[in-house]
Amino acid sequence: MFFQIDDFKLHYEVMGEGKPILILHGWAAHLATMTEVFEPIFNEKIGYKRIYVDLPGMGDSSVHDVFSSSDMILSTLMSFAKEVIDEPFLLAGYSYGGYLARAMVAKSAQVSGLLLLEPMVIPDTDARILPDVEWFYDTEICQQASVRSDKLWRDANSEFLARLRGSYALSFDTTHVKVFNAPTLILLGHQDGTVGFVDQISLLKDYPRTTFAILDLAGHNLQMEQSEVFEFLVKNWLLRIENGV
Repeated sequence: MFFQIDDFKLHYEVMGEGKPILILHGWAAHLATMTEVFEPIFNEKIGYKRIYVDLPGMGDSSVHDVFSSSDMILSTLMSFAKEVIDEPFLLAGYSYGGYLARAMVAKSAQVSGLLLLEPMVIPDTDARILPDVEWFYDTEICQQASVRSDKLWRDANSEFLARLRGSYALSFDTTHVKVFNAPTLILLGHQDGTVGFVDQISLLKDYPRTTFAILDLAGHNLQMEQSEVFEFLVKNWLLRIENGV
């Protein structure tokens, strides 16, 4: 399926029926990296319409210079949510997708539940507080997850990503956004050498209904390295939403 804006096409896939949940993948990836880890959960949790998108310039979405900025990608996602979903929905974002998800909430999208999986919060990579985790890459748990992840890898358009990297930061500050009072789940890896976990601790005050977990033996691929804990906490997040408290 495609959502079209002029000559640009945003690729997306819809699975299941019920309450919509929009799921955003990470940097230089594609939607299959998310279906791989979320669909096992929804095989047990019925009543959710999962909407997976390929971010602009990635996966099967168009490569277009106009969309090579985080501001334009955010604008595209907001239009997509309004025109395709057009009702309150749940929102999940991984890494760069988590950065965009927080921005969607800040821009008043109709989000009724938020899942941030190892969200990027500091666009400047040199400004991030990162743990020393070289030892973790040699562990069996990390290597096994890497093998699984590598099977899903697709080459992304390097020229587009280079242009996007030049406009990686949004034009407004997302360090502190408006308070979001719906059920939230924030998952971080203690051995995440890509986005870290320290910078994200400040997010707690923005999400008073959050479950916040920093998992040991989890890098920037937590959803595979600690899949059982990941699936348990996502199901708990969905249960909190279903309870409507």
